[in-house]
Amino acid sequence: MTWEILAALITIVGSLIALGTVLAKLVRTLTKLDDTLVQLRRDLDRLRDDNRESHRRIYERLEVQDRRLGELER
Repeated sequence: MTWEILAALITIVGSLIALGTVLAKLVRTLTKLDDTLVQLRRDLDRLRDDNRESHRRIYERLEVQDRRLGELER
């Protein structure tokens, strides 16, 4: 084996290690992003449900007030 072949193999192995490191970091980052998006979806769903419940209570109060006003106008 000549020095040129050995140098080429070392270069190839080094490049593969560098590429593997970058890919591992990318996978880790994408996994964190996916987890963050799942949590964001849960938070938005919870906020939407809370918002619906809050609006339901407001509309119930408005109906009560409308009935009271209607009774006063009679």
